[in-house]
Amino acid sequence: MDKRVQLTTSPATSVLENIKTRRTVRDFTDRAVPDSVLHTILDAAVWAPNHRMTEPWRFYVLGKSGEARQRAADLTHDWTLHNIPNQNQAQSSADAVRAEMLAAPALIYVYSLSGGSAEIDEENYSATSCAVQNLMLAAHAHGLGVGWSTGKPTRHPGVTELLGAEPDSKIVGCLYIGYPAAVPQSKRQDASDVTRWL
Repeated sequence: MDKRVQLTTSPATSVLENIKTRRTVRDFTDRAVPDSVLHTILDAAVWAPNHRMTEPWRFYVLGKSGEARQRAADLTHDWTLHNIPNQNQAQSSADAVRAEMLAAPALIYVYSLSGGSAEIDEENYSATSCAVQNLMLAAHAHGLGVGWSTGKPTRHPGVTELLGAEPDSKIVGCLYIGYPAAVPQSKRQDASDVTRWL
């Protein structure tokens, strides 16, 4: 008789469940995210597929009370203040994005290295996006939520210099990370609605 422990949930089921229950989260509790957990989710990120094994991703973790976080938030505030089309909302929008960046329990910027050609640049960006997905799924498995922003926090050209990123690298996003205070609902089209079998 086989006395091995039988899992009630298969690894495949666990992966699929994790994919389907992950949500974009930007509303966090004040609970700090341990560095050990950040290391774990970053380790998951770097196992993303990448053509030519370029490993093009670069991560910049901005400490909660660090100068880099403050300066990135200030740059984002300034960019927002001068670039929001509706100037009646510029001040409140700029103040809000700075406050959100400073309040996030963890904040990580993600860049993709240049590959020296348009083709490899595109492959590298795609691979780095896969790395972000890995990170988000690993974060979800640890009870964390992640908000992936490609908006205001990524717009000021001074952010790249501030972080010490390669000048010709491409910013992939700013990740807000923490323990969710609320988890939004979501839905998707059925895969059959967006698939053709030929």
